[in-house]
Amino acid sequence: MKTLASIAIALLLVGCVGKNSPQSQDNTPASPNVEASVTVEPILFVADGLNADGTLVKNYQRGLQYAIDYFGNYGPYYVYLLGPDSEQSVREIYRQRAMTRVNKGPRFPAAEEQVKEFLNRQNVTTEIKSVLSGKAEGGLTWTQEPPILYEDVTTNAKGREKDPVENTWGALHEYHHVFQMAHCDTRQERTSEKNINSWIAEGMATYSSAKFMENLGLIDFKDYMLELRKSGANIGRPGINEFLATTQDWQLYNESYWDSGTSAQVYYMLGAWATAYLVYVQQIDTAIVLKNWYYDIPRIGKSAAFKKHMGLSLAEFYQKFDTFIRQTDNEVMAIFR
Repeated sequence: MKTLASIAIALLLVGCVGKNSPQSQDNTPASPNVEASVTVEPILFVADGLNADGTLVKNYQRGLQYAIDYFGNYGPYYVYLLGPDSEQSVREIYRQRAMTRVNKGPRFPAAEEQVKEFLNRQNVTTEIKSVLSGKAEGGLTWTQEPPILYEDVTTNAKGREKDPVENTWGALHEYHHVFQMAHCDTRQERTSEKNINSWIAEGMATYSSAKFMENLGLIDFKDYMLELRKSGANIGRPGINEFLATTQDWQLYNESYWDSGTSAQVYYMLGAWATAYLVYVQQIDTAIVLKNWYYDIPRIGKSAAFKKHMGLSLAEFYQKFDTFIRQTDNEVMAIFR
């Protein structure tokens, strides 16, 4: 089945509209960049040369549907599954991507001017080159000013076609970020009270996607958590054990690890274990850890929301978790028994 680039595949998500939003929780206005749940269904754009038998979209949809059922429907959300087979198809899709970002009204430039400006941005032209050269890049992106929207961009979806498990996994992980970003003011620093730290964003999404993958019968969650310590699992090398053996002075809340090249070990791996610590050691309900506490961030801030729902301050949590995670594999894995 040939996929026409000019046609968006609307996912049929039945019963997935979220009921909770910052405004509906307590009638307090949310921060300017915080979005309520929506009824607009996510839309997939698939480049020509992909999804010939329908499995690329099917396996991505498997994860996306599960995540929306759990977190609610936030958006608009656009998914771009791209590949290098047809330059014309790719450029058509990027033009449609530009159209989703057009601001309407007399105080804005004409739509065509806005489209041209987007397509001429250096990061966009570089991304198109990555698609056409077959590089595997991309991830979640979002706008911080109206029109607010979220995008999952995969520059080489041929890899997703060949690995249906990772395809589903990626959909789960990125949609958790959509939910997170919908309850934060992402224009502020991640150290601010109205935004979330990187370990919260990446660690909780790593944890939730692995847990949901087990619920779908696709992986063993405990095995995965152990592999994060031993090898880094599907995230990268080194794993937690090697990282801790060579890096004594680390801080979960430090936002500089993106630049130092050790972000994967701290934000994703240690962040996932920090989430497990909240659920299994502090015995906080999973839905509270992954979802419910976010609703209060726009109203009272990250630190107060964390203490309200987790029962301890962030400072207390950091100290307790640091002691916990330095134990042996057998000792930390005992929390799952």
